[in-house]
Amino acid sequence: MNTKKKLKDYIKKSVRKIKHRKGYGVHSPFAYSIITEVIEEKTPYYAYQRMRRLYPKGGVLSLKVAQLLFRLANRFRVRTVLEIGCDGGYSILPLLLVDSRNKVISLATPQQKAACEQHLMLLHGSLNRVSFIGSLDQLPDGFVPDMVIINGDPSGQNAKDLLQWLLNHTHEHSLFMVRGIPPGHQLEPLWDEICECDQVEVTMDLFDYGLAIRLPNFFKQHYVVSF
Repeated sequence: MNTKKKLKDYIKKSVRKIKHRKGYGVHSPFAYSIITEVIEEKTPYYAYQRMRRLYPKGGVLSLKVAQLLFRLANRFRVRTVLEIGCDGGYSILPLLLVDSRNKVISLATPQQKAACEQHLMLLHGSLNRVSFIGSLDQLPDGFVPDMVIINGDPSGQNAKDLLQWLLNHTHEHSLFMVRGIPPGHQLEPLWDEICECDQVEVTMDLFDYGLAIRLPNFFKQHYVVSF
């Protein structure tokens, strides 16, 4: 990323922090609690000390985002996770640290799988709760993810088809975390589809990331959040 784009993104994020901080203007009690008690929470969890060593500055995933993933999984009691687009284990590691019972399936190319297995063995020392698939139709019967992390789509599906697949294979309270949603980024079309979909009731734009929550009987809600 060049210096000019870095400066432009920094200014955009700074303006957002002024306009969309601490849940100001959010009238939904549920959304307000997620913003103030999860996204902006400052409580030091037990796993943070270890995570600081595993997420160096300038790495594949920032420590800030890794900690957010941990808090989300903890708040929503996530036990099953599907990762679409493997990033070497950085996104799924915080979810493994939340609970020793958590199970993760990652959609990965053979090269991504090999790199992730090596990386997770170094960082976590175990792969017994992580498995890999080469395509979405290989998802085991009965595996319904509480949380889906979307870092990319190696399956090459268009945004509408991928969203429909997600709706068919998740439950009424599943979370989606979409990475790379600003204009011109790879997953902007998917994020736009999610924001328009009535079956995904709560969506939050965190600038680089999109958080979507399925909640039956909720009115459609969309928020821009300082993060």
